[in-house]
Amino acid sequence: MLPLLPAYLENGSLDDRVLGLVRFGRSTSLSEGVLTVALPSLGAAKTEVWRSPVPVMRGERSGIAFAHNGQVLIGAVISNDSDIEAAARKTYEAIVRVARGEGYPFLLRVWNHVRDINSGAGDAERYKHFCAGRHESLTAAKLQNHEFPSASAVGMVDGELAVYFVASRSAGRQVENPRQVSAYNYPREFGLRSPSFARATVARFGGDEIAFISGTASVVGHETRHLGDTTAQLEETIRNLERIVTESGATTDAVRALKVYVRRDAKAEAMTSPLQSVFPAASLLVVESDTCRRDLLLEIEAIAIR
Repeated sequence: MLPLLPAYLENGSLDDRVLGLVRFGRSTSLSEGVLTVALPSLGAAKTEVWRSPVPVMRGERSGIAFAHNGQVLIGAVISNDSDIEAAARKTYEAIVRVARGEGYPFLLRVWNHVRDINSGAGDAERYKHFCAGRHESLTAAKLQNHEFPSASAVGMVDGELAVYFVASRSAGRQVENPRQVSAYNYPREFGLRSPSFARATVARFGGDEIAFISGTASVVGHETRHLGDTTAQLEETIRNLERIVTESGATTDAVRALKVYVRRDAKAEAMTSPLQSVFPAASLLVVESDTCRRDLLLEIEAIAIR
């Protein structure tokens, strides 16, 4: 039996079988184990709830609120440090320390929310500084490229940095997309340190598997495709999602959750039908957010089971 699965709901609250609860709104906070991220929801769903089939244990350490159920741990942390590189470095140091200390040393999936993610030109862009801090911490923790977790990094409108993550007692299997250059091998133009994440991580629990598909966009090779065209970017993103789902050993019918990040000038309502056509079993959450590249109008992540 899978130890966790997310649901996108209008409302949600903690109980003894909730591993993690994330709300999407106008401000960023972490209170009593509930993370609120400053990403306005563009649909009915406003809460991401990670349920466990068995009761969970809760704790807090090094500023990280977490819960675990014997197989996985979900934690959340915020940083108010305006130096985003230092914030990322210290946050990831704490994540690794707490996850290992609690007996869940393998990071499977990380969600990163960075205020004004595209602010700054060239190497001064906040996203590139975030990538540098993250890379420094992960490599200091002795992680190799093929051990980086799946991840997403998007903007938010309040706070500095908010992160939540899934960690496990056993290692996942990292998966890459043949249509795309691995993010950790991006060329120098993408910063002093390439983004440190896998396109997907597949975790096995008994006879079941769950595939965490990273934030995926209209990128082929390492280049953005279809500049300024939301419809074409959505179609390219879906092609990338189909491929990475297949590489992960799942099918499009096995995708259970899709989260869509769209910029303010993108048409969120035009995305629902195409996505539901390709991924009919998936619940959907759409939020308004800047993406890691100024020219990407949308980004989509997924969770599949098999």
